[in-house]
Amino acid sequence: MVRAVVTALGLFCHFAGGGSTVAAPVAPPAPPVPSTGTPHPSAPVVKVAGMTLEIRSGRLVVAKVEKGSPAERAGIRPLDIVLVANDRSLVDLDPIVPQQVLALLKQEAGSPAHLVLGRGPGTLSVDLPGESGEPPEAPPPDLRPGLEAPAFGGRTIDDKDFSLKDLRGSLVLIDFWASTCPPCERAVIPLRRIAEQSAGKLQIVGVSLDADRKSFEAFAYNHHLPGIQLFDGAAWRGPIARLYGVPDTGIPHYVLIDRDGLIAAIGSLDTIEETIARLAGATL
Repeated sequence: MVRAVVTALGLFCHFAGGGSTVAAPVAPPAPPVPSTGTPHPSAPVVKVAGMTLEIRSGRLVVAKVEKGSPAERAGIRPLDIVLVANDRSLVDLDPIVPQQVLALLKQEAGSPAHLVLGRGPGTLSVDLPGESGEPPEAPPPDLRPGLEAPAFGGRTIDDKDFSLKDLRGSLVLIDFWASTCPPCERAVIPLRRIAEQSAGKLQIVGVSLDADRKSFEAFAYNHHLPGIQLFDGAAWRGPIARLYGVPDTGIPHYVLIDRDGLIAAIGSLDTIEETIARLAGATL
């Protein structure tokens, strides 16, 4: 004996003419598909300083960081969550929505960006250069090793006149940094070690890309930065930073100049340190 089992699932059709009600069987709902956390292909994205930002689960997340980009050099990692973007908070009592932040960052792509990111229980505050693609005000100088280093001057942290030309005949390390740059802070200890090991053989010239002079002074004093310290005065758009192409490279950024005023090496501190040791030891 075959037993037929029919399940009625609450779907009814009511016919007004006879007032009768007929049950219509329907298929059970499909089980939900678990979320992978990956955004839909049509989800809006924006790229800033070599990183890609996406909206995931209602949060603005760093999806990708290009190797060697200003974002990577600032210490940003994939899955960091944007909490504040250019003084616009996504987490306060009246937050701006992630879609608005993406749209505004896209509009402001030609300007530097200040971000506060969440990573686990901690936060990371960074300043990033713009990526406008607009032609520079003047063609940047050729900064290849072996060519003459661009000359510049300024006022030191103790309000004295400075000119790079006055250091001709000395080995000079230019250090581009900012108080909001975590990798710059981590580089302080090795930088002080290099200064001690090369005392009398190497001149260090720090150039701050801070927007606020008080932040520049506090960082320089509190971290006992070695050498001569200059405040460029206009953050990423400062004259010295632009002269050395720093808005395109990110920070920390180092340029080593030999005793003849020629560029000896460019890049990160760990890649330049060997050249410093070789050139500083040449007079021993």
